[in-house]
Amino acid sequence: MNTNTVTEAPLKKKKRKSKGLFRIWLEFIPFWFLYMFIRMLPLKAAYGLNRFLFKLMFRIDKKHSVRSIKHIMHAGITKDEKEATRIAMQSYDSFSKLLVEIIKLNQLYSPDKVKFTGNPDTIREVFGPNEKNINAIIITAHYGNWELAGSAWAEKTGIPMVSIMRPFGNPLIGKCILRNRESGIHQSVPKDGGIKGLMKALRAGQTIAILADQHAGSKEGVETLFFGQPCRTHSSPALLHLKTGVAIVPQITRRVDDNFNFEFVVGEIIRYTPTDNKELDIKTVTQMYTTALEKLIAEQPEQWLWAHRRWLNIHRNR
Repeated sequence: MNTNTVTEAPLKKKKRKSKGLFRIWLEFIPFWFLYMFIRMLPLKAAYGLNRFLFKLMFRIDKKHSVRSIKHIMHAGITKDEKEATRIAMQSYDSFSKLLVEIIKLNQLYSPDKVKFTGNPDTIREVFGPNEKNINAIIITAHYGNWELAGSAWAEKTGIPMVSIMRPFGNPLIGKCILRNRESGIHQSVPKDGGIKGLMKALRAGQTIAILADQHAGSKEGVETLFFGQPCRTHSSPALLHLKTGVAIVPQITRRVDDNFNFEFVVGEIIRYTPTDNKELDIKTVTQMYTTALEKLIAEQPEQWLWAHRRWLNIHRNR
């Protein structure tokens, strides 16, 4: 792990401005045509189209491509800038495939497209061939095809799932995406105030899923280490675990080929016995699932979305 530090600069959240109706439609119309065109294309042709577009984006949008390269080196994945550039380009390629897969999800998905790998004890408890599979707090990341996991996980375990949804900047585009994301066994709750919906789901014996690999504000997270560097991680999964006792399962959905085949990679189940120090308990559990996600991502870092702002000790211009 790379433990070198860079001049620290605070990460500030920018408030999203609501878009006017004209801008919403201006964005939606080209998206809709691309959406319908991709649905008509064979999978590999659609991959090829999006790969071309994202290669252009990698070269044109220097802000995010350079940030991805710097993040890869900052995390200690490699010290060589050429290798970091290769990994960053593969990360862009992975994201380009994700967008195609979201659009074509209901055309291509079937249960045999997803296999299980990772910790064998976790697989046995969560995906066992019986009616005693546990509900869980799934801690996952912007890795591979994270959108596939919701309905597929619920289908594989036989336990309904609820996940947190960040509001879309464009509500019309959001409706298109949600049409493929949700199902009768997988529902989403808005991020704002979503903790109540997640608590209700856990108490009803359902599974919940939370993306916990992005920067959290000071009110939402606690400081942890991720790839040896300081960051702030969302602590709501830790709070939910400490209040309910429901097990935490670290998980990523890894793409294994270009034929819409994936694997659920699971880490060791996290169970923690609370002490009299609530603040320490929250920090400890948050670090446990942060470390678990780091371990899963490090196996094949090319499929993680490295463009995210994640660490506290990187210049803002990165």
